[in-house]
Amino acid sequence: MNNQKKQPKPWYKVWWFWVLVVIVLFVLGGMMSGSGGSSRSSSSKPKTHRVSPFKKTYKVGQIANYKGYKFKVNKVKYFAGNSMDTPKSGNQYVICNVTIKNDSHEKQDYNAMDFELNADGNTTDFDEILTSGNYDNNTLDSGSLDKGATVSGNLIGQTKKNAKLKLEYQPSFLDDKTIKVNLN
Repeated sequence: MNNQKKQPKPWYKVWWFWVLVVIVLFVLGGMMSGSGGSSRSSSSKPKTHRVSPFKKTYKVGQIANYKGYKFKVNKVKYFAGNSMDTPKSGNQYVICNVTIKNDSHEKQDYNAMDFELNADGNTTDFDEILTSGNYDNNTLDSGSLDKGATVSGNLIGQTKKNAKLKLEYQPSFLDDKTIKVNLN
């Protein structure tokens, strides 16, 4: 009485067909992002060996460049103090004049708190305030630079005399990478 044969499932409803489709897509995706993409980019641009700004130690007057955010230490002055501004015993003030330039394609923020003074391995902030002389009139504050804009100002710290000094710039508070400038 029941002479009907069981109809086979259509090919697009069989589970192994979809497994095969996924495998083929993975293989094709790997081939397209593999050797084909890299050979095209290596032939169009010659390889340049850039030294990471984090691996190099700069000198006073050299420009450090981090993604278009450029800065340099123009000069370093030492101030023993006077009757109005007195450093701790055995210390001196260190005044670093810095210029920052925005050569990136977008507005960039700057902040004096991104710079620190390292004296013989002891890192402190440039947070000193001098009331005498012209040092404090030109203190680097914080703000934003439009594309192509520059700002200059003094960073003032305090260290022991004859210490080995470095200025350290940390471009991101999300990691601990720093750009270093020898000050002496």
